[in-house]
Amino acid sequence: MGEQPRRWKGWRAWVAPGVRLTEAIPPCGDPDMLLTRPDCRLVKFQRKVVVGQVTTPVGQLYVKRYNVFAWRVALASLARASPAERAWHAAAALRARGFATPEVLAAVEHRRAGVLRRSFLVTREVAGALPADRRWAEILALPPAVRRVARRALARALGALVGRLHAAGVYHADLKDVNVLVRGNVATPECVLLDLERVRVGPVSRRRRVKNLMQLERTLGRRASRSDRLRALAAYLAAAEPPAERRVRRAWAHAVLQAAAAKDRRKAKSVPLAVPPLSCIVVCQNEETQLAACLESVAWCDRIIVVDGGSTDRTVEIARRFTADVIHHPWPGYRAQKQFALEQAPTEWVLNVDADERVTAELAHEIRESLARAPAAVAGFAIPRLVPYLGRWWYRGGWYPRPVVRLVRRSATSWGGVDPHERAEVRGPVRALTHPLIHHTYAGVSDHLRALDKLTAVAVAQVEAGRFARGGRLLLEPAWRFWRAYVVRRACLEGLPGLFVALTDAFYTFLRFARLRERARGRWPC
Repeated sequence: MGEQPRRWKGWRAWVAPGVRLTEAIPPCGDPDMLLTRPDCRLVKFQRKVVVGQVTTPVGQLYVKRYNVFAWRVALASLARASPAERAWHAAAALRARGFATPEVLAAVEHRRAGVLRRSFLVTREVAGALPADRRWAEILALPPAVRRVARRALARALGALVGRLHAAGVYHADLKDVNVLVRGNVATPECVLLDLERVRVGPVSRRRRVKNLMQLERTLGRRASRSDRLRALAAYLAAAEPPAERRVRRAWAHAVLQAAAAKDRRKAKSVPLAVPPLSCIVVCQNEETQLAACLESVAWCDRIIVVDGGSTDRTVEIARRFTADVIHHPWPGYRAQKQFALEQAPTEWVLNVDADERVTAELAHEIRESLARAPAAVAGFAIPRLVPYLGRWWYRGGWYPRPVVRLVRRSATSWGGVDPHERAEVRGPVRALTHPLIHHTYAGVSDHLRALDKLTAVAVAQVEAGRFARGGRLLLEPAWRFWRAYVVRRACLEGLPGLFVALTDAFYTFLRFARLRERARGRWPC
């Protein structure tokens, strides 16, 4: 891991020995090409960081994207290493000290004029490992005899991990449950550290030791017994400050409990509210490549109802792996099919998701919180949609946020609009959510062009016969659409992909008007 980074066109990459660069990242050098693939499972999608799991020819990889989310972060990057570079060197330092980390294949960063734009860490999957909180929950469900052994072993392993870190002069700023993986059998668990960019090597102060121990105490969870916590503390002291005398143990326990109580006061939360039942409706036809990922992302809903319009591929078979509520209904059009699906939902609150969309964990949490606190007058929620396409997240070009009303009260909603631009029409106030719905609109350029042909044909069919666009509008409106997307909405900042997106936006309008003239006059041009 001590190799010099490789450089090209503003990019810099550190690559593990024995690994070819193209094995870890796409040939273009941009790991966003992996994160934006339709088969990438987004584990985390936050303002500061995005984590995706993707299958590649070299196995299951995790790609962590560190976002430059504020100007202060961009300016600070002029004088410090990127998070990916810090994680790369931290992994080397931890391994040298005998700590387990995921196998790091590459760290990649992109700078412009010295300012960090993006950085990525690419690691292999840690086979057979679970986050510490999930491992603890699994242990609590074991038979009593096995559970007793497993609880003691995991409590000691976590305590010893923190103790060994501090004894080696290593501080992890966020040593909580999801950042510690546990693998191995229940009697001899092994801990693997994540969030490597938060690791600091150097003297560890008492305040930082207490912070890590407080994080350990919260990782064990409210259901941990007093004996479990004492075992973890004893294992910590044995590794960090032997011998662990009773008075030393009591002083540390008091300090940890004080810190945990202070954090609880700062993060005082109200009593959790009851979340009303929620149904998810998915309308689809011949979506075997997209449907599984979509349904997996909404598995947390109380009911999932799939309405199939007459698929000839494996769509129905895939749907039945996730839900028994799979209904065949011959395709009557976008609006009518969604109205039919809405009527099949048994609950008052309904979430509508298309087969090419994904609900992130953050959006799911926001939906549950919003439903629990929704006043009786609120009839729906609008959700922004974010499109991953051509290896980019399209915040520009007018593609974001474009909020759509997708979370609705069934009794206050009917489906309206004109195909293919159907919409939920709700009778009552609509509130906005902040986390986006991930929309894999197009698989690539060819699919984009095919979609334009299909969508313009459907749109023209909804226009009454005899109407068409005059010559001035046929030229001026596409020109305006291009200018608006490319300049006003800043697609120009995305390089050639931005030019392509702006041109296709203009071409959609031109093709729709051209088809109207062709239908009205019976020939083209005229």
